[in-house]
Amino acid sequence: MRNEYLYDLYRIAFLSVKQKSTNGVTNAAKPALVIAVINAIAAGEVKNNQIRYQDIEERYIKTLEEWQPEKTPLKYPFYHMESDGFWHLKWKGEQPTKKFSPSVKFLRESIEFAYLDNALWDLLQEDEARMGYIEAITKYFKNAK
Repeated sequence: MRNEYLYDLYRIAFLSVKQKSTNGVTNAAKPALVIAVINAIAAGEVKNNQIRYQDIEERYIKTLEEWQPEKTPLKYPFYHMESDGFWHLKWKGEQPTKKFSPSVKFLRESIEFAYLDNALWDLLQEDEARMGYIEAITKYFKNAK
């Protein structure tokens, strides 16, 4: 039985991700990445809470295409979603102190993988939780356009 408090906490976190907005148009890159990760977990493509850039890239691109015509490269949400609290980066060495927009080369050379809060990872092992999150994210962000 899932912890409803934690489920709601992460649902709110997903719906509150910081998004880039240009000329009044909100970029859906972060919500698309969240859905891509959830679907990859469901398909067994992400294991041990280790989300590798190269393993999620194709699924992210396909998910984003359903949401918006602008093709935001994965490097942006993959790196910047760390500021949303539930997404973390496992650095191969020391984490840079300055925030910047990294290159794909930098990400591949400097980051082992991204990972989720352990409590969120545990919730995402349940079909019902995954479906609920995808539904909430889709309704919220697609209706916001």
